[in-house]
Amino acid sequence: MSHFFISRAGEDCDVAKWIADLLKAEGHDATLQDYDFASGSFPEHIDRALADADRFIAVLSPHYLEKQFTLAELHAAYARDPLHLILPVHVAPCKNPDLIKHLIYIDFVGKDDVQRKHALLAAVGARTKPEIRTSIQKLPTVDPHVFGRDAQIDWLEQALQNPQTNFVQIIAPGGAGKTALMTRWYRRHVGDVSVFGWSFYSQGTGEKSQTSSDPFFAEALRWFGINVAATESIWAKVDRLAARLRKERVLLILDGIEPLQDPSGSLRDLALKALLQELAARNAGMVLATTRVRLIDVPDALADEAPHSLSLDLENLYPVDGARYLKHLGVRGDEQELRAASEAYENHALALTLLGTYLVSFCDADIRRRADIRELQVDEIKPGRHARKVMASYARMYAGEPELDIMRALGYFDRPAEPAALKLVLPAMKDRKYRVALKRLGDARLILSTDPAQPIDCHPLVREHFSTEATREGHARLYEHYKKQAPLRPDTLAEMTPLFYAVYHGCQAGQHQAALDDVYRARIHRGAEDYLTKKLGAFGADLSLLAGFFATPWIQPAATISPAARGWLISGAGFVLRAVGRLADAVEPMRASAEAGVTSSKNAAIAYGNLSELHLTLGNVAEAVAAARQSVDFADRSGDSFQRMNNRTTLADALHQSGDLAEAMRLFAEAEKLQTEHQPKYPILYSMPGYRYCDLLLGEGGIKEVLRRASQTIRIAELNHWLLDIGLNHLSLGRAHSSGSAEGTQHFDQAVHFLRRAGELDYLPRALLARGTPHDLDEAFRIATRSGMRLFLADYHLISGNLAEAERLINETGYHRRDGELEKLRQRLASAG
Repeated sequence: MSHFFISRAGEDCDVAKWIADLLKAEGHDATLQDYDFASGSFPEHIDRALADADRFIAVLSPHYLEKQFTLAELHAAYARDPLHLILPVHVAPCKNPDLIKHLIYIDFVGKDDVQRKHALLAAVGARTKPEIRTSIQKLPTVDPHVFGRDAQIDWLEQALQNPQTNFVQIIAPGGAGKTALMTRWYRRHVGDVSVFGWSFYSQGTGEKSQTSSDPFFAEALRWFGINVAATESIWAKVDRLAARLRKERVLLILDGIEPLQDPSGSLRDLALKALLQELAARNAGMVLATTRVRLIDVPDALADEAPHSLSLDLENLYPVDGARYLKHLGVRGDEQELRAASEAYENHALALTLLGTYLVSFCDADIRRRADIRELQVDEIKPGRHARKVMASYARMYAGEPELDIMRALGYFDRPAEPAALKLVLPAMKDRKYRVALKRLGDARLILSTDPAQPIDCHPLVREHFSTEATREGHARLYEHYKKQAPLRPDTLAEMTPLFYAVYHGCQAGQHQAALDDVYRARIHRGAEDYLTKKLGAFGADLSLLAGFFATPWIQPAATISPAARGWLISGAGFVLRAVGRLADAVEPMRASAEAGVTSSKNAAIAYGNLSELHLTLGNVAEAVAAARQSVDFADRSGDSFQRMNNRTTLADALHQSGDLAEAMRLFAEAEKLQTEHQPKYPILYSMPGYRYCDLLLGEGGIKEVLRRASQTIRIAELNHWLLDIGLNHLSLGRAHSSGSAEGTQHFDQAVHFLRRAGELDYLPRALLARGTPHDLDEAFRIATRSGMRLFLADYHLISGNLAEAERLINETGYHRRDGELEKLRQRLASAG
């Protein structure tokens, strides 16, 4: 199946629609320019549509060749060649444009429908098969020998062959053999189907880790050739990747997703959560994920449903298979002894691996000498206890040897350890001695790679066991090392990665303040420039960095953080949580930031204002009003003229949504008076305060007044290049023009365009709902559902005619803004029968 973008002039709409219908009937996807998205929305849609397509059909005629927008589409497609192969179709006498004059065209001129169909399908069928590609370098290297898993391998095989199976998760405790099973199975399909693999263990697995999906999305989008601006919202990246995987059959392997899960099993990374839910619903290939904790966000299919999502609970080995595995490792003994040993170690794959190699290395491979391994004096309930028991025995046997030094050094890392960094926390040793020690550790299966020139990796349980011996001094050396491994101000996420490691080790060394000031603020964010988020759009990576500065995310910074920086950190965490769509999680840090800021009336006014806006988006209307009242109180105490004006509009907006229109109108009048006193050149509210006032006026029928105000204030926004404000002004103007008018449509297109560029996720649904195309409504619903934006969900259900759900949300949130429209909809539907 291919995905076609069909470019045509308006005069050739009928034949272009005929081509689209034919291609869809043959099982292809087709996007018809100016048919599948709103007219006039070229700036917003064209790049996305072209990026998603793998063929481009130019419906050529004299009309096509004389229009600027069609030629612009052709040039854009040509610039993306060879990923977007161009197919010219002549529907009227003309020549190929000079740009593609070398291409062979399909001639529809003078042909009937049967001839046209044969010509088009012959050209489409001539396309070569999709290239089979593989990217597995991010997956761990494990022993390919697997025992006792034949039934599970067959189960995975059936899942892949079933076109209705979109998502599979393998669930088991650490060390049970999830990755080994996955590896043994997927390797048989390399070369048959495209495989893209990613291991989240390589990004860090500490208990407080807030591992981000940003690196995964960045690499996946690059590998699939999907062009999307770094600063696009993460939801745009999710949708683009999902769209590609619904067209191209790919085995997507996600190893070790538990660093991104809550203890309940839910993904706290909303971007990955959204991607998996989208692909579980529809997917040309299959997703295979491994995790220690069942992922509850993608439940198994019910008995009466197609098996879109399945799970495999990987039990420990049967004793007979454990015995076979020990024999494979070289252990000698009778069958009964080998089975008894397997049972004593709970048939746990990693524990048996370590046991077998230990017996071979130190006990003459005699199974009877497993009694030489001492019991661990630790909590015996802790997962992986038997593996740790053998590791403790290894530590005793390696005492004073370089092998133990290497294992302890690996405990400093929550990811594979680069050679130069590893040697910083190792005692000095000769190269030959180091190589021999690596080989012995590899033979013992304690490490996964033995090449001294490559990063040294080991099982996460091994890392966790030895991490308790890491010292602050060692982490301090690594902190200094990684600070020097990146340019002073790196431009890309890849260049910035050493600085991410520096932050981790700086925090582990107890140097939180230095890591915050010298690395995080100065080099990663470039001060007030906020480079990581505003330029690279890496909000998820930012959140994972912030986690290191907290003793308790996201309300208690580390004790070594200065009092002055604590409020800034808490506030920053709330902002980033809000930006990644974790609105509910952002409430507590924003509240804590507001309460901590009471020593400064101005800071408290800002913090309570932000908290009010967050509550309002979540649909906590009463809480929004209460926080806004506090913001006004602190603003008045501060005497700051801007805060006094701005926070009155914050309160007015919350009151407007709660239904208290009279009080809201009074506050807007007060705010505008303060605005005039403070800035005589700007006698009317502009920017966000101006949008809030226009929103109320539109609900009260003040169309002319909104047109007057927004036409003036948009000039201020454009003069200052304020993307958010430009978008909101276009939104006000679009709503003020009559429904379906050319002026209204143009303003809505611009509103969506600028709000996307602004990257403010909690404002974009306003424009999508107002423009109201089926695609817009679907996107607004996904954003609002993923992030818990209940007011937007209420609006969505009102527009969609789902009055019961809209009324439920209105009653639940205290949202009264749409009561009048709800009654109008009831009457309209009732009159329609």
